[in-house]
Amino acid sequence: MTDRDDADWTGPGEAFATLGNETRVAILRELWAAAREGPLPFSELRERVGTRDSGQFNYHLRKLCDRFVRKTDEGYTLRAAGGMVVAAVLAGQYEAGGFDEPVSTGDPCADCGGDVALTYEDERATIACLDCDYAVASANVPPGVFEGRPRADAPVLFDRWLRTLVAGVAGGFCMACQGPTEARVAPAVDDGSRAAKFAEAADVHVEYECQRCGEVVLATVPEAVARDPAVVAFYHDHGLDVALLPSWQLPWLTVAPEVVSEDPMRVTVTVTLGDDTLSLTVDEGADVVAGGVDGSATDAATTG
Repeated sequence: MTDRDDADWTGPGEAFATLGNETRVAILRELWAAAREGPLPFSELRERVGTRDSGQFNYHLRKLCDRFVRKTDEGYTLRAAGGMVVAAVLAGQYEAGGFDEPVSTGDPCADCGGDVALTYEDERATIACLDCDYAVASANVPPGVFEGRPRADAPVLFDRWLRTLVAGVAGGFCMACQGPTEARVAPAVDDGSRAAKFAEAADVHVEYECQRCGEVVLATVPEAVARDPAVVAFYHDHGLDVALLPSWQLPWLTVAPEVVSEDPMRVTVTVTLGDDTLSLTVDEGADVVAGGVDGSATDAATTG
């Protein structure tokens, strides 16, 4: 839904071409910075951008109006599309990102006791053991996630960012285009990609697919249930907040789930904490349909 006729909108090609000018991007950034001040008059906006030629500045500003900038009686403000452009620039979406050296998590590998660390190269972050095949997570991350923050915090920052990403797609929103997503538990396929090794020990994983742009986010089945109320309550009963624990301190996240049935698809995830065990059964849509602690299983469909 928009507040004007479709005829007023042009295609994405022209929209991107409009942004191919440093003065126009500077206008958007100044309007972003002044968002709390309200609309900026023409002269003040020109002064903040630093363009001396009034005619040239007016030309660039008019190119942005309606699509990225809104003109009011008081001055100029950003439209939502303009704000998204600036947000992408600030996030570093159009810049190369990487670290020279791995950043240690400070925790030993659950398999070999080696160093679990984050590596970041070509905008791809990976948390894995440097000494063995133990891997926690991997995803493309904009450099803005790490910019201006202590390098030592990078593993935790990536972990929180990735959890936010999975929570968003699991909630039904594509993080790329904001379109609707659908989840399905599917056989894991080794396609040779860097992401494949994180599911190679499991027969299944969860695919969150956008119905608009086709973007697919892959997660292990344990990752998909990590925010389930049963898991939250299980940790709470032990005096812990699962949301505050980094993924590499939750070893059950990397344990392959048990495929109970393929038709219909039913997969069981086992969450261990000390001597206690929580078992959760997940259906083909990645919804928990049954669960219980230490064999006291109940049917989630009937108990709510």
